[in-house]
Amino acid sequence: MDDGPTGTTKDAFSGYSVPIADAFLDALDRIGRRIHVDVRGLDLLPPGRALLVANHAFGFDIAFAMARIHVETGRRVWALGEHAWWAVPGVRRFAAAVGTVDGTPENVDALLARDELVVVLPGGLREAVKPRELRYRLLWGHRYGFVRAALRNAAPLVPIASIGADDLFNFIGNPFARARKLHLPFPLPRPARLVPVPHLRAFRFVIGEPIPMPAAVDAAADPEHTARRLRREVEGALHEMFEEELARRASFTP
Repeated sequence: MDDGPTGTTKDAFSGYSVPIADAFLDALDRIGRRIHVDVRGLDLLPPGRALLVANHAFGFDIAFAMARIHVETGRRVWALGEHAWWAVPGVRRFAAAVGTVDGTPENVDALLARDELVVVLPGGLREAVKPRELRYRLLWGHRYGFVRAALRNAAPLVPIASIGADDLFNFIGNPFARARKLHLPFPLPRPARLVPVPHLRAFRFVIGEPIPMPAAVDAAADPEHTARRLRREVEGALHEMFEEELARRASFTP
């Protein structure tokens, strides 16, 4: 690989386009400001490499936060995408052009080695299409890959809480079970009403304090325990931010 993802290499970053990414993020940030998307805690972003860990609400709402970070700091923010995206040529081409890469260990290591900011959504599709009963719950299952990537690369984990997008639609039931019955390769969310009417809520993204990685010698002593501890710390930080922001939104603060 060359010194940076320029769109000319024959690797995972070859589809990246600086002009397309800049135009897309600038336009998205203008839309975000018009609809009053609030991004707080930009001053907490570390100057070097970091894994930004966010809850996966409806759609790809985290793109608003990525756009604001880009506009305010001038830094690129890369996203680790679902492997399934790369089976759809049109989606793959656009996602790659604006800074999304297949979420493999090799790709995240390559980005962090260049001191980039990388967004990861550990919940994936399972969390994005969850029913209304599970709003603001993290559905990460047994996913620890992002923590291990942070440990391998000595990259701090930065929690980002997305507030508002989880309230857009009332999904009901199990979208994966529904898809299996219909033999579909992707989850099929079902709205509570026949027509999915969105509930308009202000979007807010809160960037939390970076969680530093332990010294390599300490992490090596018991790597599995270290990974579990760090994931619990990220989850705890996100749930605390959910609690604070939802209480503030309901004007129920001490």
